[in-house]
Amino acid sequence: MPYIPQESRKDYDLALQDLDFDEKAKKGELTYVLYVIALRYIETKGTSYTTVSDAIGCLTDSAEEIRRRILNPYEDEKIKENGDVEV
Repeated sequence: MPYIPQESRKDYDLALQDLDFDEKAKKGELTYVLYVIALRYIETKGTSYTTVSDAIGCLTDSAEEIRRRILNPYEDEKIKENGDVEV
């Protein structure tokens, strides 16, 4: 996951601060937002195989980072709470 410099984050954080999901938000709404962000990136950079592939790769990398930093520790905690699967 590319951790961009703090100074660069400020620009994006400012743009994203009004994006507010509430507890009623649905999966489709998150998918829409991510799709539109990727689409804007592609439109800005120009449609090419590399640009589209980069956008898809970034979405995949983001998913993997969420899995690594949030889902895996959550699952590890649940294993401790409930016991591991025994085969």
